[in-house]
Amino acid sequence: MTTPVRDLARPLLAFWVGDDDIYAAVDEVQALELANAIAGHSTYVLDDVMPVSPRTLDERLRDDSGRQAWTLRGLLVDQKEPGYLAGYEQ
Repeated sequence: MTTPVRDLARPLLAFWVGDDDIYAAVDEVQALELANAIAGHSTYVLDDVMPVSPRTLDERLRDDSGRQAWTLRGLLVDQKEPGYLAGYEQ
């Protein structure tokens, strides 16, 4: 079985699903499907999905030693296919 190639004309965006999980997906529906595939069928509904704000994407986050190291936008840019991006407290 081959893995489908992602449509590069549709960029990956970041979506909150629930309170603490962020998924990279092309739209809200795909983010919901990804979250429910991990958490269990129908755990989440479309009202549980919200775009991650540009401010949150660009906030500098710290590594384990306390140094400012990365951003969620950087993780999103590096993401090659839709899927789980990060656990993060809103």
